[in-house]
Amino acid sequence: MVKFKCVIILIALFQSTLVFGQTDVQSKSTSSSSLAEQKQSLLEAHSNLIRKNDSFVTANRAKIFSQELEDFDSTIDSLEQTVQKLVKKYERNFKEIDSHVIDSLSNETKFKHRRYRLLYPQNYHRFSGFKKKATVSSDYFENVMKGSFSNPSLLQYKEYRKCVNFYLDILSAGEYKFSHLEYVPVKRLDNRYDAIVDLDAEQSIKDFFIKEHFTSNIWTYRVEAFDYAFAKVLEDVKNQAYVKEIKDTYKMGEDRRNAASEIKVYKTVNGITLNAHIFYPENHDKKKAKPAHLFFHGGGWAIGLPEWSYDACKGAINEGRVAIAFDFRLRNIYGTDVKTTVSDALSAITWVRENAKDLGIDPNKVLVDGFSSGAHLALVSSMIENPEDFGVTSKFSSKPDALILGSCPYDIAGRDVYNIKYDTRTISPLYLISENLPPILAFHAEDDRMVKFSEFKKFRNAIQNTKNSFTSRSYAGVGHFFEGSPQKDREERRRLKEEFLIKNGFNIE
Repeated sequence: MVKFKCVIILIALFQSTLVFGQTDVQSKSTSSSSLAEQKQSLLEAHSNLIRKNDSFVTANRAKIFSQELEDFDSTIDSLEQTVQKLVKKYERNFKEIDSHVIDSLSNETKFKHRRYRLLYPQNYHRFSGFKKKATVSSDYFENVMKGSFSNPSLLQYKEYRKCVNFYLDILSAGEYKFSHLEYVPVKRLDNRYDAIVDLDAEQSIKDFFIKEHFTSNIWTYRVEAFDYAFAKVLEDVKNQAYVKEIKDTYKMGEDRRNAASEIKVYKTVNGITLNAHIFYPENHDKKKAKPAHLFFHGGGWAIGLPEWSYDACKGAINEGRVAIAFDFRLRNIYGTDVKTTVSDALSAITWVRENAKDLGIDPNKVLVDGFSSGAHLALVSSMIENPEDFGVTSKFSSKPDALILGSCPYDIAGRDVYNIKYDTRTISPLYLISENLPPILAFHAEDDRMVKFSEFKKFRNAIQNTKNSFTSRSYAGVGHFFEGSPQKDREERRRLKEEFLIKNGFNIE
């Protein structure tokens, strides 16, 4: 590891020499240039060096974050100093540059690298295979953020806001804050609000982040998830303009659901109400049963809301299907695990069949469409033989009649790493393949960093050795969300979906 540290320092010094060499040339050629040109030169040099450091950390993250604290600190120090020295050099050579620009870049640099330091304990835990925790003091995070909450002017800096938001995410993890945060089984959304209120910070800073808590997260969680915090806003927030913005945001969260034809409760458990967001085709006659198209949203079983599927629901009703998007119990809201969310998915499917007559759907034509963790819920629902093991008792089947999967996690064994008392292979599709699965259409990106392409290949190879109907396509050069897909690939997915729907009796228009 010492050798790796030396390599990092040498690379950092090389970057420093490279940038400073460029700067010397620039200083000679631009000493008489306009102030605007000098400022632009500094901004570009700063941006380029930050990008280089980012790329270096990303490419070497396992080695960097698996170091012990002293070596890790040396690594981050060396990277940060290359950038700070660049800013100082411009400050000396171009005294005309506005001090605000220098202060801005200096602060952006500082909080960019503080965020690396905040990442250290959870990534150390991750890259140790969840077997070791970093040797840090109990007030490690507080020390990293020391002096960050007394100056409201810092709010203008993007990296400051990102750094504080991540710090709040860490605090929301409670006893798990020194662990890998992805699977923390606590009510993190409410914890996060309390962490803001409890900050030893200027009131204007707390007010800002409470406002951000609502206005940013409202796109990630259903509006009911904010009830606890919303009840406390008038007591905790002093800035009345922020109070109004929070109230408007909360109302927007309620109003956006008006796009659904109706919302019905499909399950109540432990005082939690879970809803089905239903979309009917135009002039839907419930006496003439139509296929059902169910949507399970993604979000790592931790975040997400049915509204993410509203556009897809509208597309489905235009093709004659009754579309329904569902709430689930999610880890960040309720502190639940994946098995709990699977239970809700099973309940959703049985509820649709139990209420087929009232919904005007054909109980023998239930298509389930999911993306990412939602695709996992869809697929695993088709594989579970005994829903009673998940607390679901119904005379109606919880198995879909057809499946469309996007970026599906096929092997989640070992992912649910905190306080799990059951074998996660029981909810991992790779281990549940049988001969009686419904027809499946699946898409996966070959550059998916969230769900490894290798998972898809293992599942594809295994299921192709059975008699199941499994149609799939994989795409090179795109990531988890198929971002940047060329038109021909988007057209292929559209065509394959249409053919799949027609073949299996779900496209009636």
